[in-house]
Amino acid sequence: MDEITLFQAITLAVAGLGAVLGIINTWHMIDRSRVKLRVRPAHAIPVGGIYEQLDFCIEVTNLSSFPVTVCDVGLFHKGTTRRSAYTQPVLIDNGGWPRRLEPRSSVTVYGRKPDPQSELPIKCAYARTECGITKKGNSPALKQIAREQL
Repeated sequence: MDEITLFQAITLAVAGLGAVLGIINTWHMIDRSRVKLRVRPAHAIPVGGIYEQLDFCIEVTNLSSFPVTVCDVGLFHKGTTRRSAYTQPVLIDNGGWPRRLEPRSSVTVYGRKPDPQSELPIKCAYARTECGITKKGNSPALKQIAREQL
């Protein structure tokens, strides 16, 4: 039986390292091409008399490495495919809608909490992009609002 020389061992180690780095690089490239949005629902507290009827908001942050256009934001409901969309969202910065988000930028959509008597139970918040990708999000604030509906 042949013994492995030092040169062969080093060659094998370098080849193994190259294979691992190739796999990591491929995974990184695939991950960079994905749309990544953070969807965070929250309570909105009107301060200074601005739109006192607005008591709910959904913050959408683009975590992708490329710009993304968000065209639809709202809530999904439990046990159904029905959703509640904010069709005319209130934006404090008076920017346009749909909103193009550069990498690491965000937009906050303000609206009213769902009416506890008339709405279906809340499942989660969502944001949909122009390219049809939907991302979901939840938070302790949304869980509290959902409990108030029961």
